[in-house]
Amino acid sequence: MIQIERGVHLNMDAIVMNNRSIEIKILPKLGFKMASILYKPKAMEFLFQPTKGRYDIPEYGDAFQDYDTSGLDEMIPTIERCEYPVGKFKGDILPDHGDVWSLPWDVQILDTKVVGSVRLKSLPLEFTKTLGFQDDNTIKMDYSVKNLSASEIHYVWTLHGLNVFDEDTEFIFQDDMKNVINVHSNEDLDRLDLRYLKNYRNNRSYKYYFWGKFKKGEVGLDYKNERLKYMIRYDVDKQPYLGVWVTKGGFKGEYNCALEPSNGFYDSVSLAYENNMIPLLEPYGEHKWSVYIDIQEY
Repeated sequence: MIQIERGVHLNMDAIVMNNRSIEIKILPKLGFKMASILYKPKAMEFLFQPTKGRYDIPEYGDAFQDYDTSGLDEMIPTIERCEYPVGKFKGDILPDHGDVWSLPWDVQILDTKVVGSVRLKSLPLEFTKTLGFQDDNTIKMDYSVKNLSASEIHYVWTLHGLNVFDEDTEFIFQDDMKNVINVHSNEDLDRLDLRYLKNYRNNRSYKYYFWGKFKKGEVGLDYKNERLKYMIRYDVDKQPYLGVWVTKGGFKGEYNCALEPSNGFYDSVSLAYENNMIPLLEPYGEHKWSVYIDIQEY
């Protein structure tokens, strides 16, 4: 069932999608943000909610941190603000956390799916996301990015979903996710067992990447107290890198975490291009991929 509810999610109109187990709320005027993922049998909200209790509307090019840092957004064509590094668009500014989180999207509501699309302002790209349920416990997100120009384009896409956690929550990583690059240069990262959220220090924030060739794209969060697993499945051939974010009061006083599959290494187009770890979209070409969120009760 799909409904439009006026002002239902704090001060925003929302598209509400329901099946037997899961309720999703989407904000089409605010970057097609997935504002809520609620597991109804246990009334468990998985996504971090705005600390102000409302949403402010950003302008294109604004700093991401000046607005609500909540829910699940799409980061494209970059995460960090940077200059495009090469070719026809060399020197063009790519805004903080990309274009699409701050833009209203065009939305189609179909029988069982919601399709959102948006044209970027920084680069001639069209980005589309289709949301639906694969089954009662699985959200399916299908993506497409089209190059609308006669020039090849490098871009970074990253899933940016901020999850709640408590001291008993554990990350679920694959056994071959061992090589870590520490983005924030925290001195104590090497001494942590990264799986356990209780090991991360209060009043600190952390950002790191796993890199290497992984056999399987499946990571998640184990909510021990609720006996629920929140799993993200993705194609490691198309998203070979995984970013991890944790803040325990060190960023805006907030407590949330994120598992961020990405096609570039890492955080900006300029750095990923320098590292030669970034996809190339051919003139008038298209890339497609899918991501799944599974909620497992045990």
